[in-house]
Amino acid sequence: MVGLGVGVGTGALGSVIGKLATLLGDEYTMLKRVRKDIAFLERELRRMQILVDTLADMEELDELAKDWKGTMRDLSYDMEECIDRFMLRLGNGDAKPRFRKKTVRQLKTLFERHGIGTQIKELKARVEEENQRRQRLNLDKYIVSPTRAVAIDPRLAAFHGVTKGLVAIDGRRDQVISWLTEESEEPKVVAIVGGGGLGKTTLAMETYRKIGGNYQCRASVSVSRTPDLEKLLKDVLSQIDEAAFSKCQAERWEKDQLVRQIRRILTGKRYFLVIDDVWKVQDWEFIKAAFPDNYNGSRIIATTRIANVAKSCCSNSCGRLYQMLPLNDGDSRILFFKRIFDSESSFPPQLEKVSARILKKCGGLPLAIITIASLLANKPQNADEWERLQDSIGAGLSYESDDGGKGMAHILLLSYWDLPHHLKTCLLYLCIYPEDAEISCEELKWKWIAEGFITSKQGNLYQEAESCFNELVNRSMIQIVDVDSFEEKYCQVHDMVRDLIISRSTEENFATVLNGVCNSLPTKMRRLSLQSSGLEQKGAIQAIIRSKLHVRSFNVFEETKDIPPLVDFLSLRVFDIYRDYSSWENKHIRNIGSFYQLRYLRMSGLGITELPADIGKLQNLETLDLRGSRIRRLPSTIAQLQKLVRLLIDNDDFVFSADMFGNMRALEEVSDIYKVDNPEIFLEEFGHLTKLRKISMSRLWGWWRVNFGNVKCYREALGSSLNKLGKYSLQYLHTNGDMGNIIFRDPCCTFPHLQDLKLVHDMERIPKGMASLTNTVKLEIAVTQFDEEGLHILMGMPSLAYLQLTVGFRGTMSPMTVSSNGFKLLEVFHFHCNISYGEVGIEFAAGAMTALRRLHLSWRARLVRLRSSDDVGMGIQHLSSLMQLQVETWCVGATLEEVEALEGPVEKAVTLHPNRQTLQLHLHRKDEHLMFKDEEERKRGRPAGFFIPLAMLEENALEVYILVRWFLHSIALHRVIYGFSPFFPPRQQEDQVI
Repeated sequence: MVGLGVGVGTGALGSVIGKLATLLGDEYTMLKRVRKDIAFLERELRRMQILVDTLADMEELDELAKDWKGTMRDLSYDMEECIDRFMLRLGNGDAKPRFRKKTVRQLKTLFERHGIGTQIKELKARVEEENQRRQRLNLDKYIVSPTRAVAIDPRLAAFHGVTKGLVAIDGRRDQVISWLTEESEEPKVVAIVGGGGLGKTTLAMETYRKIGGNYQCRASVSVSRTPDLEKLLKDVLSQIDEAAFSKCQAERWEKDQLVRQIRRILTGKRYFLVIDDVWKVQDWEFIKAAFPDNYNGSRIIATTRIANVAKSCCSNSCGRLYQMLPLNDGDSRILFFKRIFDSESSFPPQLEKVSARILKKCGGLPLAIITIASLLANKPQNADEWERLQDSIGAGLSYESDDGGKGMAHILLLSYWDLPHHLKTCLLYLCIYPEDAEISCEELKWKWIAEGFITSKQGNLYQEAESCFNELVNRSMIQIVDVDSFEEKYCQVHDMVRDLIISRSTEENFATVLNGVCNSLPTKMRRLSLQSSGLEQKGAIQAIIRSKLHVRSFNVFEETKDIPPLVDFLSLRVFDIYRDYSSWENKHIRNIGSFYQLRYLRMSGLGITELPADIGKLQNLETLDLRGSRIRRLPSTIAQLQKLVRLLIDNDDFVFSADMFGNMRALEEVSDIYKVDNPEIFLEEFGHLTKLRKISMSRLWGWWRVNFGNVKCYREALGSSLNKLGKYSLQYLHTNGDMGNIIFRDPCCTFPHLQDLKLVHDMERIPKGMASLTNTVKLEIAVTQFDEEGLHILMGMPSLAYLQLTVGFRGTMSPMTVSSNGFKLLEVFHFHCNISYGEVGIEFAAGAMTALRRLHLSWRARLVRLRSSDDVGMGIQHLSSLMQLQVETWCVGATLEEVEALEGPVEKAVTLHPNRQTLQLHLHRKDEHLMFKDEEERKRGRPAGFFIPLAMLEENALEVYILVRWFLHSIALHRVIYGFSPFFPPRQQEDQVI
């Protein structure tokens, strides 16, 4: 079951009881006096667990009960630390050693030397004391209701559509747009002001998405209460000029350099910016200084909760202030019922009156409505249940006083207290992340597992973690960052929710955040998050050292000047160096082999180049994430990590040792396999990793081909291994086109669990075997020839919801029509057409792709034209559910007329679309400075703004130019795939394994 491990209110009590039961098992042989004490502890703690669970879920406690609960929580942690050390000293970290009678003499010596018997006696005395206090306080019972595994609520997609386009957003957005598009060349700022949860960011971003494509440069950034202004400026730079951003990263620019570069790039250009969540006037003034006052219609939207900040943002003569107001009764009702019943018309009439009272107490605050509606969506639809919730809400929100924040906190607390205890724990763990952080969903789930928050009698902890994550998403406590990617990569928590979980975490001594704000530190720190570059807090390093035996999680989210000595962190489960911080070096992790309880290890430090050999002692390690580090090889002792589930690498110079895979049979995820020292051994062992769920090896074949000559037999063997693994648990496969041709050449190939397939580098055509992929949801594929047969194979994949199809450079397409016979579930379609001269051969017939919400088209205007008989682009008007259309046109060598010949029919199709009022169209021209004004300018061979004198070339200058660019691109691609230029092969290194 979920919830019997470590909890925010219960501490490690559930885990301790389980370990005590293990120590009483038949596989342990102990001295009788110790066994008797352990039996007492296990029996008494089971009795006390019911009360601890009760108190952990009670909203209001008197001070005595709260103190008792806190004492029991700390006691449980101390007991687990003692038991873990006890097991470690017995010589086995697996908690199930097989002792023989001859070890009794050794155990006697062990007890005397380390005082383990004395420690257990002391723990027994503490438990007896707390049991007596329990009786004096007369505390009582608890009933546990079982939890169930859940999937993400499918109604959320409809809900997101409403918040974006239907519930009170259109009028507000149109008002803001009307101000922004007023005929004035003077720069203009519109400040959106209102309390937390009113939808300021939603309004700003809807406006941004609607008209942002009309500007030469655009960017959106979030400021937050404690902003990192240097990081914010880098974020702006990365969105307006990727090349400048890369240079900035390489040269480590300071803030002043960033400001100068941004001003230089934006000078003379028409830009549109969203500056979200501004808290201080001085922050706004600094940010605004980075943007030049161009008199060409540039626009900025700023959002803030604070009135004087809003006034400062729009203080110039053209500035406008938009005051966010709560939703009216009608819109509140629509939003409320849409989240619960999908529509207002389908709710039971017996809930009419109680719904009106609930909405009145929500006060028109969208976040409050969404939160309460999400809570009710998981409850029985009867009036009594809703009445109980309505009675508990208390006073309604008031926007005429300063009590709105307290009212909102109370509403969020209602949802918090409604969570099962294990979900409370999982939610509170997000407080360790910095404000506005985009949190890796996978990372979060595996950290939950490593911390012991997730337990399961069936043993599949990852599925339980996914269920917990999905439940928190369904309850609107966690927000997915990109709902259209069909791959939950990142998530966030709303600011209001974050305030709540930080408050609860502090009260429960759950996690300690060192960010330069907190003024006091707990005596024992259990989970540590370093978010301050200088650890300015007085005594922080000393406090960490004092708590080293108790710290269970150590997360580094900022470059630190002072690094505490990492010695004797015997309780550490999670160690995460979040980014490529250069201050972390090999010397700082030399004692990592002593972190015997470690389960999750991520090392992203640029200064870390090797792992110590002692890493083989980490017998509990499940995740080893070395992405972002400069580690090139692993020590041979890595093969001892028999519990390792995830091994993640992204260093192009990293070489996998084939020998290590023989003992690591627990592996479920490996990426990115690029270089292997011994193909024969690797292929022999790789096929035995039957638990693999995720494999990434997109460049392995290319490297083998260069380093091991003609290895056709290796390629066939690898394909055979992948086909074998596909029959077990494989859900995600990222490989290259050559390997795709092998594993999918058989029409009857079997990959029953494959959900996500990515084939990089061009294949000749869609392989026939892909028709058997009945459960694949997401597909990314590149081909050089796309015809009717390939189209029908893709249309025959019944579960496909996300498709990215690229027809490669100098490829060909046959004219074809997408009918209503396939793509029934397809919601997102990215089509990149790079063919050399010809028509874009796809058209959509009436009734095609009825579920499609998002279409992204990319093409080269010089080389392609639309296949259309009625001057309407591709039949886009027939895509009945389309909500977003993005068109990217590469302008290199094309004339303005050729570009408009592609964009015009698409725009016409949008005007004919049934959703034309809400359909979002984004037209983006890439390399527009390399576009010719007309045919005559092209004959002269020099586009406006181009710095190379192409006029020196002959009449076929453009073709030569394109060929040169393609040639240089091929060399770069060769280097990416094989690690060197085709003209300069690498010299053999002395340590190279062949």
